Amino acid sequence: MFTPSSATAAAPMELLYSGRIGDYLSAAAFGDAPCIFVHVPKTAGTSLRAELATLLPPDINIHVDYADASRSFNDRLDDAVTRFLERAPEGIRFASGHIQARHATRIAKELPAARFVTLLRDPVARVVSDYRHQCSPRQPGFEAFRARVPDLEAYLDLTGERDKAAVHLLPPDLRRRGDVAACVDFIERRFIFVGIQEMYATSFRLITALAGRSRAPRLRENVGLAEPAEVTGAMAARIRALNPLDSALYDHFAGRLRAVEPLLTEALGA
Repeated sequence: MFTPSSATAAAPMELLYSGRIGDYLSAAAFGDAPCIFVHVPKTAGTSLRAELATLLPPDINIHVDYADASRSFNDRLDDAVTRFLERAPEGIRFASGHIQARHATRIAKELPAARFVTLLRDPVARVVSDYRHQCSPRQPGFEAFRARVPDLEAYLDLTGERDKAAVHLLPPDLRRRGDVAACVDFIERRFIFVGIQEMYATSFRLITALAGRSRAPRLRENVGLAEPAEVTGAMAARIRALNPLDSALYDHFAGRLRAVEPLLTEALGA
């Protein structure tokens, strides 16, 4: 059985990228193993989570109460993962949440058969969408956030908001080194599939194929407010410069998936 943390964990991803779609689907199929969706914020993950939950019951949303200010966010997230692992032996088939690399490592250790999937989005679009989401009245504490961060320029100055995809996917020491090749290798060993928001229909069909029932997406949830006027070239360049690892990871995985997208369309009807 394929184990994401094993030395051969990159093999299924290489099958996909080499165009061996049938072999990949066979090697990477979830079967009875739980699927763990690492949800990078503002990558269409809410829609994906909702649909996968109906395909793979029973499921758990690894959820943190964002309105709870009594403890740090990291402590609350650690506790949410602990609660998930306490329930996992009951037969959980699907779990998702804004978990970080340390949580994925812990889950992989306790559930060695688990299949990890994620979605990436163009960093410029993701950053702008994340900023507007945090400004939205639907977000707890939005008024204080707006007062503290009045515009996108101010948001870009927040170092804690940079390379957010990398924060969710990579261990801190690897992230700090900034070795793109090593980061890509880690992700390709940990994850059974890295989807792309801009290729959502294809990504969705492939993930549901791994779940045994390939289908087209039906939902679109948690859609943000209308985006602001087109980001200028200078602003886009600044966002990419301030999110170098996210930009490199997106370029790599989007390029590799795009290269085999025609084969996936043929195989899956995407």
